[in-house]
Amino acid sequence: MEKWKEKSIRFPQKSDDKLSALVLKFGRSKKLFLVQMIDYFYRSKKDPADSGDEILKRELSYGINRILSFIKQQEKDLLIPSMNLNTENFRLHNVFHEKLHEQDQVLTFQNQQSSNILLELNQLSKSISKNRTEKTLLISNIILLFDHFLKERDAIGWSLNSVKKDELYKKLLSDIHKL
Repeated sequence: MEKWKEKSIRFPQKSDDKLSALVLKFGRSKKLFLVQMIDYFYRSKKDPADSGDEILKRELSYGINRILSFIKQQEKDLLIPSMNLNTENFRLHNVFHEKLHEQDQVLTFQNQQSSNILLELNQLSKSISKNRTEKTLLISNIILLFDHFLKERDAIGWSLNSVKKDELYKKLLSDIHKL
């Protein structure tokens, strides 16, 4: 350790009391504490008389301004485009939802139309089936009627040869089936 040249300083009792309290708090000698205080003020270039410490305030202000400018830049670069993208996504979602709703209405209408067409087709099918049944019944009744007519005619004895009777009968049956 370096040998110190001793110098003395006079200061008021009040200041000595404060210095003694600080020395006890930090566990150093008065001489060492005084030397460290001088080194501190020399290095930091702070003025001990300046209780507001303008240099520290300026450094803090500069740091805060840098942080704020960084945040503003991040907001401009990231947050605003992200919010614009979200807004556009919401707009597109609403358009999609409207189009989907329109398609749902169209499909519902088409489904109703299809149901109506199927119902009409079913009714037509039943009607055609009924008409076929009626036609078949009508044809069988006509055939029975003509069979009865021919038997009665033969019983009465109209004179026609049997080949002509068979031809007439076959032609009559084919004409009835064409109905």
